[in-house]
Amino acid sequence: MIYAIKNDWETNEKLVLRYKKMFFQSRLATRIRNKRYAVKAPSKRKVREQAIIRTLYRELNTKVYF
Repeated sequence: MIYAIKNDWETNEKLVLRYKKMFFQSRLATRIRNKRYAVKAPSKRKVREQAIIRTLYRELNTKVYF
């Protein structure tokens, strides 16, 4: 659970910004978004295809260009 307590010198806008920063840094929003819909586990073929694509992009990113 995330909460923010208002400091004496703090405005309401600053408090809301601080709360939003804490909320998104905790990655709670992504967990909520991912669990919003029921999704089947990917098949072995799909996992393998994604792994191949990942390795291809890693190779492209590690190449040294002159």
